[in-house]
Amino acid sequence: MIDTFLRTFLFLSSTFIILHAEQLSDSFRLDGYGNVNIVKTENKKDKLNFSGGLQGRYELTEKLSVTGQIHLKEGKNSQNRDSTSLGDYDSELKWLYFDYYLKDDITLRAGAFQFPVFKSSETGDIGYTYTWTENPLGYYGVFGCDDFEGIELLKNFSYKDFDFLAQLSLGKSNNKLNDGRGDSREGDVDNLVGLTLKTTHENFIVNIGYLQAKSTIDTSNQFIKIDPNVDFNMFALETEIYIDDYTLKSGLIKTNLTNVFPEQIRYYTSIEYSFNDFTPYVLYAKETASFKEITRKLLNDKRTQIEKQHKEKYSVGLRYDYSENIAFKVSYSHEKDTVKYHNFNDDRNTNNTFIGSINVVF
Repeated sequence: MIDTFLRTFLFLSSTFIILHAEQLSDSFRLDGYGNVNIVKTENKKDKLNFSGGLQGRYELTEKLSVTGQIHLKEGKNSQNRDSTSLGDYDSELKWLYFDYYLKDDITLRAGAFQFPVFKSSETGDIGYTYTWTENPLGYYGVFGCDDFEGIELLKNFSYKDFDFLAQLSLGKSNNKLNDGRGDSREGDVDNLVGLTLKTTHENFIVNIGYLQAKSTIDTSNQFIKIDPNVDFNMFALETEIYIDDYTLKSGLIKTNLTNVFPEQIRYYTSIEYSFNDFTPYVLYAKETASFKEITRKLLNDKRTQIEKQHKEKYSVGLRYDYSENIAFKVSYSHEKDTVKYHNFNDDRNTNNTFIGSINVVF
């Protein structure tokens, strides 16, 4: 495993040298990123993960540009097992949108996007952009729904020492919504409205986001009687506070859904200390899902008994910036998963995980 890790580093290093971020012309720029993670767990579910992508931006005119990002990650083979074969890799179009620059720092944007309410919405797949070996929360979306097609209106403005970015998003999406019990349902997400305000100061960053939408889901599941209409909303608050060489990062995301879907609260907090090219950190994250009662045709289905599920993670880690484009990271985490039923708690599911990663941008 270590030999593979070192060979991968040499490969990414040579790739970086060859493909250093290119301003291919006055109007076109191409950037890329790569992530390699070695995951070793107490329960012997070890993994070696590769992912990466390319982002291009082309200025059609002084006021009009187009941006696209393709993300590549490991897929499944014909036996539906994880595969590192190049032929089994999945490609996902993360972004494809047009920017039209209006007067007074206003931009009109149209195309395909990720949910805009998170601080890391545009960089979540680029490991180099954050300190941790992986994002502190397992998923940045609404139970399987994390992208949409539509339009956005962005406004930049300043007041004294504060810089602001206000963003309005409107659109729709086609996704699978997961109810947290293992069932996923195809759904059309309509009337999506998002509001985001990012405040930047020399000493801190605050990002506030709100998202609401309506969905119509497939109700052909033979075990559950449910209404096909689902409303959901999400509130997100994320901050970074800078005190000398210390950085405090925190986030709170609350999701509410009607119908059979659970309500979810996710939050994290971490403290980092920068010393030359090294950044050690500690991280705590917790995700809580509160389930609703549902009517099933199979009355003895154990899953109807679940009331809440808690996932906690305690992590310590270290980032080393080898260069301005390459970072090494390691982390050790203790994870605990507790399921609360009507008459007892099951807290036996714990795991210790070591992650080593290489992240590059070029």
